[in-house]
Amino acid sequence: MMKRMLILILPLVAALMFGCQNTPFSLDEGRYIPEQSEKDGMAVPYLIIGEDNRIEVIQDILVSYQPSGTMTLNRNEVILETEFADSTCKWTFELIDNNKLKFVSAKSSVPYKGELWEDGMVFVLAK
Repeated sequence: MMKRMLILILPLVAALMFGCQNTPFSLDEGRYIPEQSEKDGMAVPYLIIGEDNRIEVIQDILVSYQPSGTMTLNRNEVILETEFADSTCKWTFELIDNNKLKFVSAKSSVPYKGELWEDGMVFVLAK
């Protein structure tokens, strides 16, 4: 009787444990800088997340136009798609913790300055 009870309960416990691991994290408005950069420096690239899910990608502080648009947030995946220099661009991030984004190059199509974008780059909310 005890074995039958365990056989019924174990899959339920496992499903609950795995289901909880995909809890969406929060993403606040602000400037997101590479985790390795100094907090008060102007390292590029960096991201500005604003109201209404607007996001701006700063790749070069000397250029007046920066790719921007509305981001799509699907659980812990953050996607920005925009037009830049007559081509479609896409930045994909994984939200790995509250206010912590990891760049996913395999799902992205970055315009010029592609050398700035390393797979797995982590961006954190600047204080």
